[in-house]
Amino acid sequence: MTNVTSGDETGLHKKKPVQTAFVRSRHTLLKTIISFILYVTAYYYFFRDNLKWLVILTGVILLHEAGHFIAMKGFGYKDVRLFFIPFLGAFVSGEPKTVSQRQRIVTLLAGPLPGMLAGLLFFILFLQNQQSFYYQLSFALVMLNAFNLLPVTPLDGGQLLENLFLRTGGRIQLAFLIASAILLFYLAVYTHNYFIVFLVWLIVIRYRKISSIYEVRNALDNDNLCYKKNYNELTDEEYVAIRRIMIKHVEALKQYNPEIVSSGEEDVVAYLNKILIPPVQNEIGIREKIIIVVVWFVLLVIPFIVYSKYSVKHLVT
Repeated sequence: MTNVTSGDETGLHKKKPVQTAFVRSRHTLLKTIISFILYVTAYYYFFRDNLKWLVILTGVILLHEAGHFIAMKGFGYKDVRLFFIPFLGAFVSGEPKTVSQRQRIVTLLAGPLPGMLAGLLFFILFLQNQQSFYYQLSFALVMLNAFNLLPVTPLDGGQLLENLFLRTGGRIQLAFLIASAILLFYLAVYTHNYFIVFLVWLIVIRYRKISSIYEVRNALDNDNLCYKKNYNELTDEEYVAIRRIMIKHVEALKQYNPEIVSSGEEDVVAYLNKILIPPVQNEIGIREKIIIVVVWFVLLVIPFIVYSKYSVKHLVT
């Protein structure tokens, strides 16, 4: 029997797939628990003779990530999940309902800000009774959250500045990533903490991904194809045209036929959403940006102001 493709079926090959919500594995909670167990086990290896520091460091990370988690849930993010990385901390990820610069900034600050405020409260308690435990809690809360505010990606401070100033500036964003990698590598060598090199590796991966995205966008600009819109706003013709260029430039999509659109190409749709620049809601004005930068800078220098006059003896007692 001859296999004939009907005209209707051929037409389907020129229509963009319907975008459905991405559903992660049902084992997300199990993965969070396993990562937490591995995280605690790794720290236990170093702090088994001083479990107090194991509890302190774990509590600091939990408070930090709880801030991100609660903010995302409060803003209605979908698929919010928490994952722990031994020696480096943890991260919370989710998919926002709308692209809102204001919500993104609040979500980023919701991690370090509560921890630093709690750290300052414990420091006040330490000043009142001189108990080293309060000093240790304060030091861990403030220093770890201040480290997270360093202006390097993927830390909260780097993401904060990216979202404020570098969202659509391709070359500037790539230069910022290079500077972040150099600064973190120097910090790793200076502090002899070579686990920080893992962050440098993450920056290199992020740099390559963003470079690929801007390469596709440049190709789209050369063909006068508009990508500053939401996925649902794309016409079928625009989807096919952008898809064709993406497959040409992105190695991970080479297995797809550039001329035939199928319903089961979630990878293509996911990558296309990285290419698109949807309009930002609740964009922050210049005055608010200045206020946010001032707050960020003050939080960053707090450790030097608070702890510069106190001996490290309180950390080891």
